[in-house]
Amino acid sequence: MPALRRVVGGLIAALPGMSSIVVLMAMLFYVAAVMATNLFGDTFPDWFGHLGASLYTLFQVMTLESWSMGIVRPVMEVYPYAWLFFIVFILLTTFAVLNLFIAIIVDAMSQEHKAEEDETRAALGGEHHEIIAEIRALKDEVAALRREGR
Repeated sequence: MPALRRVVGGLIAALPGMSSIVVLMAMLFYVAAVMATNLFGDTFPDWFGHLGASLYTLFQVMTLESWSMGIVRPVMEVYPYAWLFFIVFILLTTFAVLNLFIAIIVDAMSQEHKAEEDETRAALGGEHHEIIAEIRALKDEVAALRREGR
């Protein structure tokens, strides 16, 4: 299936770019988890009591799964300005970094498609030159036959 081959090829071509995004995301998560553990860990030990819990809670916030009612609003009852931390975290992770993943994959797919088109054009270009040469030869033969017929 050529379409599936193109998709898999695009994903494989995107792996180097995606690895740099994973490193960026890991650093962002680590810094945010350390901050959240220090800021909210004493009051909310289930969510932010240690680094692992903070990482898991921030992953839940990043995926936007019950982040508002389940996590942020209870935290904001104790820390009214906690929304600043969470909104900045969501903007950086969900809208910026995850969209970089999509951009890298789309770019890799586009390059894969362009390479396939170039191969097709090159193959057709060779056939095109052969057809033009055959047409010229036929044209010369017809011209020679006309001259002989006169």
